[in-house]
Amino acid sequence: MNEPLVGCEGYPRADVDLCQVRTARRNIVCLRNDHKVVMKQVEEAQHQLHARDKEKQARDLAEARREAMSLSPAQAFAIANSISPGSPASIAGLQGG
Repeated sequence: MNEPLVGCEGYPRADVDLCQVRTARRNIVCLRNDHKVVMKQVEEAQHQLHARDKEKQARDLAEARREAMSLSPAQAFAIANSISPGSPASIAGLQGG
């Protein structure tokens, strides 16, 4: 890509097809520029996607909290008569009665 197309005397090199090399170089430069543009678009799309996911996650969490708050307290299905001091149940805050 960076080799000169002229010899040391300033004349075009005889061992290369100048027209073909210049066309290929131009195409490569165009493709590199197109690649940069596409990669920038992909990066922006990823940022938008992650922002939408973050917003959706926040909405889902808020909705789950509202739903949990609207539920009535659960009915007791068991009664603990006594809780030993220092037991895991006591540490967790379980009370007898």
